[in-house]
Amino acid sequence: MIRATFAGFTSALSAMQSNSKKLDVTSQNLANMNVDGYTRQKLQTSSLNYENPTSFYMNENDINVGFGVSMDGVTQMRDQFLDKQYRTQNAITEYNNSIATAEKSIATLLDETNADGIRKAFDGIQTALTSMQDPSKVNDSVYEAQLRSSVAATTNLLNNAAREIELAEANEFHRIDGTGTSENGAIQNINRLLQEIGDLNVKIKENQILNNSALEMMDQRNVKLDELSKIIPIRVSSFYEHDEVPTDPKLLAQYPDGRNLGLAYDKEGRTVGKSNYPEDIRVELVYTAQVTDSNGTVTQETRYMTLVNGSLKGTDGKNYGSVGLASDAYTEDNPLNTAVRFTGVQNASNHHFNNMTDAEKAAVPDSGSSEKGEAVRMRLDSGSLQASMDMLAEARNLTADALRDGGDPLRDPTGLKEGTYFGYDYYMKRLDLLANTFAEKLNVANYQGTNAVQNADHSYTRPSDAQALANYRNSSGAAVDASDDNAVDGSGNPVVNKYLLLVNRGTDSGSDRQTGRNITAKNITVSDNWSNGYTHIGTQGDNTTDTILDILQSMTDPHSVLQGKCYSDYMNNISTTLANDARANANATETNQAVLDAISASRDQISGVSMDEEAANMMTYVSSYNAAAKLMTTLDEMLQTLLAIKG
Repeated sequence: MIRATFAGFTSALSAMQSNSKKLDVTSQNLANMNVDGYTRQKLQTSSLNYENPTSFYMNENDINVGFGVSMDGVTQMRDQFLDKQYRTQNAITEYNNSIATAEKSIATLLDETNADGIRKAFDGIQTALTSMQDPSKVNDSVYEAQLRSSVAATTNLLNNAAREIELAEANEFHRIDGTGTSENGAIQNINRLLQEIGDLNVKIKENQILNNSALEMMDQRNVKLDELSKIIPIRVSSFYEHDEVPTDPKLLAQYPDGRNLGLAYDKEGRTVGKSNYPEDIRVELVYTAQVTDSNGTVTQETRYMTLVNGSLKGTDGKNYGSVGLASDAYTEDNPLNTAVRFTGVQNASNHHFNNMTDAEKAAVPDSGSSEKGEAVRMRLDSGSLQASMDMLAEARNLTADALRDGGDPLRDPTGLKEGTYFGYDYYMKRLDLLANTFAEKLNVANYQGTNAVQNADHSYTRPSDAQALANYRNSSGAAVDASDDNAVDGSGNPVVNKYLLLVNRGTDSGSDRQTGRNITAKNITVSDNWSNGYTHIGTQGDNTTDTILDILQSMTDPHSVLQGKCYSDYMNNISTTLANDARANANATETNQAVLDAISASRDQISGVSMDEEAANMMTYVSSYNAAAKLMTTLDEMLQTLLAIKG
């Protein structure tokens, strides 16, 4: 039995059509090879075979032959495993990049390797004090002015460093929330991306239902997913929509969540295969939850929150979630411990918090309790958002009072940082400790030199170190005019703190202004009285240079509050800590970037367009097309031969 006359023509025609379409796809790939996010496309084909059984009346010598090639559709060449690896590594690398940016802003202030700064200024004070050791110079206004100028230069550097750290904190806050600035912060970018991904999910689904593959829109979605993965760690997965929950009891028992639209069922409701219904994409936030149960037991759990739920809308009519500040109290003027609140798609009232103490949570509605009744403290393991929050974490245990009470929090990082690296507040508080200690030592020494008691034999009894320190801490709050020798406090007692050389700058109406209270790196300054010549370096004592010698000794003595270091060494230690953090982060960045580049290269080998490969494919498709055309000519000659025999 001879095969159907035009069956061969059908096969040849399908081959020509298939290769022509493959050339179209190759043209599309080459045209978009430099387009950001474009994924290489491929024509999926399959063989057309007999679908009916062999006829009973067919000759036993007949053999079934297929009918050519079927074009099943154009698909993208992507590897979901590599996409997952890339986005996970992208978040890790971006965390290090964000930390590096933050540390550079601090390094310009505290890295004194190649520039003179605070440490050099302390050396200048020491030089000025050394010049005043000569009794003939201790009362010389020129030498005292030189000392005052050196001290003022040091306080100015401390002031400037504190202001710059505050500015860096404000800038870091705006990297989280860009409200009121010219650039979007992480919150605005996350919300924008979630909405765009959610909208693309809907459009892609609508197109795919109408048999339009919407590959270019899928490319747009992949670009946005990659961008989102820089900010927060995400998990992307595919799922199929379920239809409505059946009302029939029998079907309800069989499909309690409704039928999976991605599966095909027979009349009995049994699964028989996969349907052509398009799948959805779910985007989830990956976070570590520190969970405290009702018994007080704390555990660490990896949890997920749905931020984009395919094309399915939640209770608020949206298929995407959102993120915002956990409280309006966080501003550029109050950025420490800035926390964010994520709202998932399916449960808009389930809020989660980041970097918040229990007291801070209590001030915010829905204070981090999940539907399980657990207290949940949330942390992202990577991404630029977590890096910003880590840099804004408060160094809670680093206070002068804690150090004076015998503690040494600098040796225990717990409470000093939120993540791997020290944040802005850590360096601010260390500068505050330096400024506060420097002011205290200078003022206490001058108190002893201005409040010595002359004995009958004309010798002097200077207040002990303990007496002077107690007086300074108890009475340094009174600001007086040093030109008034009869100044008294509210109880009528003589005011004895006209000795203050360094004070709190304060504000014009502030109670701390020109006092020794609450001195920090930001507000430390030379007292107006010393600047105006009403207060001088004390000379009371058996030797007029005793005060100068005491101050000079305090410049080189180790101080317990400063980790047993002198001022210059303590400043060196701050710079070294920053350098160690920067070096460790640079190493981590280099390693993580290398891993990311390797994953990206592997992904590009599959999804990227190679000109050489496309050129080779083009030659193959042209050859195949020509062969199919030749087959068509040959079949035509065979047909003409048959017609000639018939005639």
